[in-house]
Amino acid sequence: MATPTFELATKYAPRDHDCLLLPYLNEKKAAFPARLLPREIVAAARPAKERGATRTAFRGSVGKAGLLVCTVRLDSEYSSAPLELKKAVAAALGAARKEECSRLVVLLEGRRAELLAAAQEGALLGGYAFDTYLSKKTPPLPVLLVSDVRNAAAVRKQLGRRAVVHECVNFARDVLNEPPNVIQPPSLAHAFATLGRRCGLKVTVWDEKRLAREKCGGVLGVGQGAKAKPRLVIGEYAPRGARRHLCLVGKGITFDTGGYCLKPTDAQVGMKYDMGGAAMVFPAACAIARLKLPIRLTVITPLAENAISGEAFYTTSILTTRSGRTVEVHNTDAEGRLILVDALTLAAERKPDWIIDAATLTGACVIALGNDIAGAYGTDAAFTKSLIQAGADEDELYWELPLHMPYAEQLKTTIADCKNVTARWGGSITAALFLRQWVPNGTKWIHCDIAGPGIKEEPLAHLGKGANGFGVKTLVTLAERLGKK
Repeated sequence: MATPTFELATKYAPRDHDCLLLPYLNEKKAAFPARLLPREIVAAARPAKERGATRTAFRGSVGKAGLLVCTVRLDSEYSSAPLELKKAVAAALGAARKEECSRLVVLLEGRRAELLAAAQEGALLGGYAFDTYLSKKTPPLPVLLVSDVRNAAAVRKQLGRRAVVHECVNFARDVLNEPPNVIQPPSLAHAFATLGRRCGLKVTVWDEKRLAREKCGGVLGVGQGAKAKPRLVIGEYAPRGARRHLCLVGKGITFDTGGYCLKPTDAQVGMKYDMGGAAMVFPAACAIARLKLPIRLTVITPLAENAISGEAFYTTSILTTRSGRTVEVHNTDAEGRLILVDALTLAAERKPDWIIDAATLTGACVIALGNDIAGAYGTDAAFTKSLIQAGADEDELYWELPLHMPYAEQLKTTIADCKNVTARWGGSITAALFLRQWVPNGTKWIHCDIAGPGIKEEPLAHLGKGANGFGVKTLVTLAERLGKK
């Protein structure tokens, strides 16, 4: 992983080969403190004529420093100023590298706190690159944020807290971007445990023998065909005085061939991202613990590889889950829900105030909402609304979909308690209803189907190609708000 360094300064001293980014809120109103800039730059700075556009305003020397100055308008028709700034900073990093600049400098008015945070995210997340396997690596450019903030120490502290979250997002991107011959259930469990303990979680890892003793037949059934055997990772954080308990559950299929219901070749290409739910909830838990948020937290990530072998589970196999409920497998490619139900049972046994599960679960959700929006199914309207709002505040989008109970009839089968798939239509809803069977009545529960943004490999807003670590920011923001209740 390569990530830019990011610093805040209250004064600007020109340095040779600096690239400056000056934001405008519209065609007239600047969002940067002109008084901190040399007169030559202020005289040349003007916004582009088009909304959301960038223009080169100055290229030349100020004293002994050669500078490149760009202006950007943040008044996009389809976006917000903070999101546009994130995108602008990420784009400016790429442009500055092509121009062989040595540093990106972003100037912002100190009273615009939302833009200060956006500039930082544009640098730390937008400047991320997964370069582990590149023989030629390009060092990331440092980013300097210059602002006339009144209380620089307080702003640095707040940005420092946000940097913790960004670091955990980039950890999620790292493990997702790793190839499936490197990240498998044992190695992912080790990576989670290492980060979790460093961040203050108590971490327990169950291997296949412990999973058998704990009667986790869903996890074992899905993972039995792989050479790399399944794992389940539990992280716990219990700060003194915390009154409420949040439990997070995440699907961790490290690679999904589809099993005997084999996926076509093209459909397998992105399946290293099928652990996106686990990579959402565990790094979020790490950030929550590291930030010492006042909420008790349990995170549970079942991890398995859905492989084909002489030991793999079959279509029409019957699996007995931890709860004792049995499932007839009508499709081995609907495996994520089978490992989730054991984890949901474990979560319910702890009797938390809230349960959230996250999974790259269904292509049907992508058909409904596209690649940028996750589906949210909830048993409590206020809780579901709070998650959606937290996501919107973090530029991570969720849309509530219905738990339409009549569709649950389709899950019935004659030789087991239920089957794992239904007819094609409404597939995301019936998948959520399948999981709902393992959630006790009265529980405040949300199922997040993140199959769109969790697997999307093409660039998403300011995030470049590859894994984007969707959902980590949402869960940290939500946990912070729940801890205050």
